[in-house]
Amino acid sequence: MKKILVAYYSESGSTREMAEIIAANIAGNEIDVLPVAEVAHLNYTAVILGSPNWYGKPVPEVVQFVKKYENELAELPLAFFFSCMDCYKTEQSGNLGVQIYCDSNFREQNTHSGRLSAWEKSHTVSSYFSNLSKLNRRLNVQSLAFFKGRLNFNKISFFHALLMRFICVVNTKIRQGDYFKEQDLAEWSMELGKVLSIN
Repeated sequence: MKKILVAYYSESGSTREMAEIIAANIAGNEIDVLPVAEVAHLNYTAVILGSPNWYGKPVPEVVQFVKKYENELAELPLAFFFSCMDCYKTEQSGNLGVQIYCDSNFREQNTHSGRLSAWEKSHTVSSYFSNLSKLNRRLNVQSLAFFKGRLNFNKISFFHALLMRFICVVNTKIRQGDYFKEQDLAEWSMELGKVLSIN
Protein backbone atom coordinates (compact mmCIF):
# COMPACT_ATOMS: atom_id res chain seq x y z
CA MET A 1 0.00 0.00 0.00
CA LYS A 2 1.34 3.42 -0.97
CA LYS A 3 1.04 6.54 1.19
CA ILE A 4 -0.35 9.55 -0.67
CA LEU A 5 -0.66 13.19 0.43
CA VAL A 6 -3.47 15.36 -0.91
CA ALA A 7 -2.58 18.90 0.23
CA TYR A 8 -4.52 22.04 -0.59
CA TYR A 9 -5.33 25.62 0.25
CA SER A 10 -8.97 26.69 0.21
CA GLU A 11 -10.59 30.03 0.97
CA SER A 12 -14.23 29.43 0.05
CA GLY A 13 -14.19 25.69 0.69
CA SER A 14 -14.44 24.43 -2.91
CA THR A 15 -10.76 23.42 -3.24
CA ARG A 16 -11.05 21.54 0.07
CA GLU A 17 -14.11 19.69 -1.24
CA MET A 18 -12.26 18.88 -4.45
CA ALA A 19 -9.32 17.47 -2.46
CA GLU A 20 -11.66 15.26 -0.43
CA ILE A 21 -13.43 13.95 -3.56
CA ILE A 22 -10.09 13.23 -5.23
CA ALA A 23 -8.84 11.32 -2.17
CA ALA A 24 -12.07 9.31 -1.97
CA ASN A 25 -11.61 8.12 -5.55
CA ILE A 26 -8.02 6.88 -5.27
CA ALA A 27 -8.42 3.26 -4.26
CA GLY A 28 -6.05 0.95 -2.44
CA ASN A 29 -3.79 3.52 -0.83
CA GLU A 30 -3.31 5.23 2.51
CA ILE A 31 -4.23 8.88 1.96
CA ASP A 32 -3.81 11.98 4.10
CA VAL A 33 -5.89 15.04 3.15
CA LEU A 34 -4.48 18.19 4.74
CA PRO A 35 -4.39 21.96 4.30
CA VAL A 36 -0.88 22.96 3.22
CA ALA A 37 -0.42 24.82 6.53
CA GLU A 38 -0.87 21.55 8.46
CA VAL A 39 1.60 19.41 6.49
CA ALA A 40 4.49 18.48 8.79
CA HIS A 41 6.57 16.26 6.46
CA LEU A 42 6.64 14.74 3.00
CA ASN A 43 7.22 11.10 3.86
CA TYR A 44 4.90 10.00 1.08
CA THR A 45 5.03 8.00 -2.13
CA ALA A 46 3.35 10.77 -4.14
CA VAL A 47 1.79 14.20 -3.62
CA ILE A 48 -1.38 15.71 -5.06
CA LEU A 49 -1.43 19.47 -4.55
CA GLY A 50 -4.40 21.77 -5.07
CA SER A 51 -4.74 25.55 -5.25
CA PRO A 52 -7.29 28.14 -6.27
CA ASN A 53 -6.17 30.17 -9.26
CA TRP A 54 -4.58 33.51 -8.37
CA TYR A 55 -4.44 35.18 -11.79
CA GLY A 56 -2.81 32.17 -13.42
CA LYS A 57 -0.70 31.26 -10.41
CA PRO A 58 -1.06 29.22 -7.22
CA VAL A 59 -2.10 31.23 -4.16
CA PRO A 60 0.70 32.53 -1.87
CA GLU A 61 0.09 29.79 0.73
CA VAL A 62 0.74 27.09 -1.87
CA VAL A 63 3.76 28.99 -3.19
CA GLN A 64 5.20 28.98 0.35
CA PHE A 65 4.54 25.24 0.64
CA VAL A 66 6.35 24.53 -2.64
CA LYS A 67 9.33 26.61 -1.58
CA LYS A 68 9.46 25.03 1.89
CA TYR A 69 9.51 21.50 0.45
CA GLU A 70 11.30 22.21 -2.83
CA ASN A 71 13.88 19.44 -2.41
CA GLU A 72 11.35 16.79 -1.38
CA LEU A 73 8.92 17.73 -4.15
CA ALA A 74 11.69 17.40 -6.72
CA GLU A 75 12.00 13.72 -5.77
CA LEU A 76 8.32 12.78 -5.58
CA PRO A 77 5.78 12.30 -8.37
CA LEU A 78 3.42 15.27 -8.19
CA ALA A 79 -0.06 15.90 -9.51
CA PHE A 80 -1.33 19.46 -9.34
CA PHE A 81 -4.88 20.74 -9.68
CA PHE A 82 -6.23 24.25 -9.97
CA SER A 83 -9.73 25.32 -9.06
CA CYS A 84 -10.32 28.17 -11.47
CA MET A 85 -13.02 30.03 -13.37
CA ASP A 86 -11.40 29.92 -16.80
CA CYS A 87 -8.93 27.75 -18.73
CA TYR A 88 -7.90 27.37 -22.40
CA LYS A 89 -6.00 24.65 -24.23
CA THR A 90 -3.83 25.70 -27.16
CA GLU A 91 -1.50 23.83 -29.52
CA GLN A 92 1.26 24.43 -26.93
CA SER A 93 -0.54 22.34 -24.29
CA GLY A 94 0.56 19.07 -25.86
CA ASN A 95 4.25 20.00 -25.62
CA LEU A 96 4.48 20.31 -21.84
CA GLY A 97 5.47 16.71 -21.13
CA VAL A 98 2.76 16.15 -18.52
CA GLN A 99 -0.74 14.69 -18.55
CA ILE A 100 -3.26 17.53 -18.94
CA TYR A 101 -6.83 17.18 -17.69
CA CYS A 102 -9.47 19.86 -18.25
CA ASP A 103 -12.90 19.28 -16.76
CA SER A 104 -16.11 19.27 -18.81
CA ASN A 105 -16.57 23.02 -18.30
CA PHE A 106 -13.34 23.71 -20.21
CA ARG A 107 -13.08 20.93 -22.80
CA GLU A 108 -14.53 22.98 -25.62
CA GLN A 109 -12.18 25.90 -24.94
CA ASN A 110 -9.52 24.78 -27.40
CA THR A 111 -8.06 27.57 -29.50
CA HIS A 112 -4.95 28.71 -31.35
CA SER A 113 -2.55 30.78 -29.24
CA GLY A 114 -2.47 33.53 -31.88
CA ARG A 115 -6.18 34.26 -31.46
CA LEU A 116 -6.27 34.81 -27.71
CA SER A 117 -7.08 37.98 -25.79
CA ALA A 118 -4.78 39.08 -22.95
CA TRP A 119 -7.18 37.49 -20.44
CA GLU A 120 -7.27 34.20 -22.33
CA LYS A 121 -3.48 34.11 -22.69
CA SER A 122 -3.09 34.43 -18.92
CA HIS A 123 -5.51 31.51 -18.46
CA THR A 124 -4.03 29.00 -20.90
CA VAL A 125 -2.81 25.60 -19.72
CA SER A 126 0.73 26.51 -20.81
CA SER A 127 0.62 29.79 -18.85
CA TYR A 128 -0.53 28.02 -15.69
CA PHE A 129 2.19 25.40 -16.15
CA SER A 130 4.87 28.04 -16.78
CA ASN A 131 3.94 29.92 -13.60
CA LEU A 132 3.98 26.69 -11.62
CA SER A 133 7.38 25.69 -13.02
CA LYS A 134 8.88 29.07 -12.10
CA LEU A 135 8.33 28.24 -8.43
CA ASN A 136 10.65 25.26 -8.72
CA ARG A 137 11.93 24.06 -12.09
CA ARG A 138 12.74 20.69 -10.52
CA LEU A 139 9.10 19.93 -9.70
CA ASN A 140 8.28 16.40 -10.86
CA VAL A 141 4.80 17.27 -12.21
CA GLN A 142 3.20 14.20 -13.81
CA SER A 143 -0.35 15.50 -14.17
CA LEU A 144 -1.93 18.96 -14.24
CA ALA A 145 -5.70 19.34 -13.91
CA PHE A 146 -8.14 22.22 -14.12
CA PHE A 147 -11.56 22.21 -12.50
CA LYS A 148 -14.07 25.03 -12.62
CA GLY A 149 -14.74 25.79 -8.98
CA ARG A 150 -17.07 27.93 -6.98
CA LEU A 151 -17.40 31.70 -6.96
CA ASN A 152 -19.35 32.96 -3.97
CA PHE A 153 -18.64 36.54 -2.97
CA ASN A 154 -19.84 35.86 0.58
CA LYS A 155 -17.26 33.08 1.09
CA ILE A 156 -14.12 35.00 0.17
CA SER A 157 -12.37 37.99 1.66
CA PHE A 158 -13.71 41.49 1.01
CA PHE A 159 -10.66 42.33 -1.12
CA HIS A 160 -10.96 39.19 -3.26
CA ALA A 161 -14.69 39.69 -3.62
CA LEU A 162 -14.13 43.25 -4.81
CA LEU A 163 -11.60 42.09 -7.41
CA MET A 164 -13.84 39.28 -8.61
CA ARG A 165 -16.85 41.58 -8.89
CA PHE A 166 -14.77 43.83 -11.14
CA ILE A 167 -13.64 40.85 -13.22
CA CYS A 168 -17.26 39.74 -13.60
CA VAL A 169 -18.13 43.17 -15.00
CA VAL A 170 -15.21 43.17 -17.44
CA ASN A 171 -15.57 39.50 -18.45
CA THR A 172 -19.23 38.49 -18.56
CA LYS A 173 -18.25 34.81 -18.95
CA ILE A 174 -17.20 34.82 -15.29
CA ARG A 175 -20.21 34.63 -13.01
CA GLN A 176 -20.93 33.82 -9.42
CA GLY A 177 -21.95 30.18 -9.05
CA ASP A 178 -21.01 26.63 -8.09
CA TYR A 179 -19.54 24.85 -11.11
CA PHE A 180 -17.39 21.89 -10.15
CA LYS A 181 -18.66 18.45 -11.09
CA GLU A 182 -17.89 15.48 -8.91
CA GLN A 183 -17.77 13.06 -11.86
CA ASP A 184 -14.93 15.07 -13.45
CA LEU A 185 -12.93 14.97 -10.24
CA ALA A 186 -13.55 11.23 -9.91
CA GLU A 187 -12.48 10.63 -13.52
CA TRP A 188 -9.14 12.42 -13.05
CA SER A 189 -8.57 10.74 -9.67
CA MET A 190 -8.95 7.28 -11.14
CA GLU A 191 -6.41 8.12 -13.86
CA LEU A 192 -3.82 9.18 -11.28
CA GLY A 193 -3.04 5.62 -10.17
CA LYS A 194 -1.22 4.89 -13.40
CA VAL A 195 0.18 8.40 -13.90
CA LEU A 196 1.74 8.55 -10.42
CA SER A 197 2.63 4.82 -10.32
CA ILE A 198 0.65 4.32 -7.12
CA ASN A 199 -1.46 1.33 -8.21
